[in-house]
Amino acid sequence: MGVMERRDWLLRELERELHDLCQPLTSLQCQLELGQMCGDQAALLAAVEGGLLETARMFRSIGEMRDRLALADKDL
Repeated sequence: MGVMERRDWLLRELERELHDLCQPLTSLQCQLELGQMCGDQAALLAAVEGGLLETARMFRSIGEMRDRLALADKDL
């Protein structure tokens, strides 16, 4: 695979990964808004716990993108 093909592949992969990153981000936003609307201690605690899980998912995705970019930087 040539340089341009690898670059195009990398961009397509990053675009897909960024699209996939929207799911946990949307979920995080919804959980925080629900916790805010309900306002009681249990709802806020559930929002924080759910938010932490979604944040972990986002960090995993971001880590994979960073790794992919680092490998691509060596190849290009």
